[in-house]
Amino acid sequence: MQHTTNFYNDFAAEYAEMVTKREEDGIASEPIMPRFLEVLGDVAGLVTLDACCGEGYLARILAEQGAKVTGIDIATNLVQLAREKSPESLITYQIADLSQPLPVYEQHFDLIVSHLAMNDVPDYQGFLRTLGAVLKPGGRLVFSMNNPYSFVVRGHVTDYFDTGKAFSYRGMAEQGVKVHFYQRTLEQYLAACSAAGLQLQRLVDIPTPEGSFKRRYETLIPKGYHFPFFMVLSFIKA
Repeated sequence: MQHTTNFYNDFAAEYAEMVTKREEDGIASEPIMPRFLEVLGDVAGLVTLDACCGEGYLARILAEQGAKVTGIDIATNLVQLAREKSPESLITYQIADLSQPLPVYEQHFDLIVSHLAMNDVPDYQGFLRTLGAVLKPGGRLVFSMNNPYSFVVRGHVTDYFDTGKAFSYRGMAEQGVKVHFYQRTLEQYLAACSAAGLQLQRLVDIPTPEGSFKRRYETLIPKGYHFPFFMVLSFIKA
């Protein structure tokens, strides 16, 4: 079942509270962001789009590093929170559905980033087409996401190939953020990127050591075994 309502907008305050704690704890305390920034490298002066920017966590990090950042999200309430957190107007925030064409930004950006949003976008193919269209030739798209295989070993889904259905993020729901992800295969994501004119340059598996996730009775990996729950992918536009 496809959900058309933007649930992140409905739970903007609760989600922002989660992100604020993550931000206060610092980049080094989380597994994904240090590797994400390593893949990005020097962003100073780059015209950058934070796609599905949420309340601006990644946009603020990149602006501090000298990137010229535009953050776009469909969730009005999250964008409002992002603007309130950047009163100096160092970041331009806009509300738009990035699954739809955005001709005003055709071939505009040197760099596009997206942090933990890809699994949550209902129309991921339209989303990637738009990102490919607004990226300059030779520009890069770097995004992090939940490893699609991990949804099986984490007990979220039982059939990796039964794609297109929406499932609740149980851990986030327990914290009051009742949002959804969509099960899709890695093959489907890579095919959509290729169709959007994006060539894979690098794939980074993010280690998920014991103690960094909540073990449930459905979790298929035994204690002491490691499996990457997240990944970072870097593409270039030909």
